[in-house]
Amino acid sequence: MNAIFLLSVILKGIGAILEILVQVLVTRGIGVDGYGMYATWINAADLIFWICFSALTKCNTYYLSAPGTKIHQFKKRYYGVYVIPLVSAAAVAVCLFGKSQYCVILLITLLELRVLDKSSALLTQRHQIISLTGEYILGRSILVAGVLLLQALGTLSQTTLMLLYLIQYVGILLLFFIFQRKRKETRQDISSEVSLRKWGDYQRADLIQSMIGQMPVLLQFFFTGAFEAGVVSIVLTVKKMINFISGPSAKVFLPEFSRLYRSGKKDEIRDCFASIMRIQMLFVGPLSVVLVGYPHVILRVMAEELLPYTFLFVCCSMVFVFTATLGPCSGVLQMTGNEKKDNHCRELALLVMFVVMWLFRSDSLFVLYGLCAQAFLEAIGKYGYVCYWMKKSPVGVLTYLRWWIFPAVMIVLSYLLHLGDSFLWMILTAGVAFIFGVVCEWRKAGGFQEMLKGGL
Repeated sequence: MNAIFLLSVILKGIGAILEILVQVLVTRGIGVDGYGMYATWINAADLIFWICFSALTKCNTYYLSAPGTKIHQFKKRYYGVYVIPLVSAAAVAVCLFGKSQYCVILLITLLELRVLDKSSALLTQRHQIISLTGEYILGRSILVAGVLLLQALGTLSQTTLMLLYLIQYVGILLLFFIFQRKRKETRQDISSEVSLRKWGDYQRADLIQSMIGQMPVLLQFFFTGAFEAGVVSIVLTVKKMINFISGPSAKVFLPEFSRLYRSGKKDEIRDCFASIMRIQMLFVGPLSVVLVGYPHVILRVMAEELLPYTFLFVCCSMVFVFTATLGPCSGVLQMTGNEKKDNHCRELALLVMFVVMWLFRSDSLFVLYGLCAQAFLEAIGKYGYVCYWMKKSPVGVLTYLRWWIFPAVMIVLSYLLHLGDSFLWMILTAGVAFIFGVVCEWRKAGGFQEMLKGGL
């Protein structure tokens, strides 16, 4: 399982590079304000997905963790009775209000649902590589190639970008369709076991998450305009980069948490959680060196206009990096019958986010202050409850602090030696931090094979 996890991080790392490349190409092609408009439309589609439909992916993860199962009848009713009528009604409504162009957002939402539905099911059924390759590599590769082609033809615009975004989802669905046709598997339909109450708890959690993940960009756009929304979207790329590290735990290990919980193996869940934290730190350490030690290099790559926001960028990076090291708290809570506790922590953090935004409302980038407060409070609250539920901290405080010694030394040296503007030194120090972490874990585990099997 650790080997799959490491491979998933690598695949998501490639996806992160492609994601950043798309952002850089779009920003340089149509400007920060143009990227802000593009990000606003995409976040609107994501917002609808997370508010209305995202719980289906968690139902896949929870119920399909049992081998040889499917929930075909439940999904048939879900799409026929709920999804299609709701999207159709929304399309009619926007057309009646003379905003038919917004139907593109609804179409993106519908395709996103299909892609993540298929991807989460494949992942839970142990087809991790095809799932992650389609969701993170193929889709973003289509976006990169498409943006380059549009730039070469001189037709890069908001309209063509939206069309390209639709095309990437069609490409991913085609990949999944071809794979499933080649693998005809007999599975027992357990739709009768699907609890609407559990689905409701999952959807409630994601509704709150959407207000944290997508609403801030929309608020920034509404109150201050496209440029500031673009700045916020670019800064939040840091959060996306970190999610490419912490995300595999939610993707790969959630079915494992569900299996262990059903078997009553709480000690194994704690060991698995600790293993995830250690693996994530191997990647978070070098990333922290890049984001905190060399912010000027990163911001210049993204857009020169961002350099005045260096200090805020570093502060956001430190918060987001810290939260990524505390492990998959939400995943554990949602797969072990603690969905309500997960929701309570998120709701409290959301309330704090809006309070902080209001307090900093005079600042043009007030959204970022609220997001940092929310991320920090939610991470601390959930990790504290996870430790309480497990009756023991997965990782000791001294052990956690030791993980940070070498990355911290690399960051301090970058400032003391004035290396913060050097791309070469950034790559070198991040590489050294990664190799140092791998060597330490390799020696501790007694070899690479043992490290992959679970020595981490």
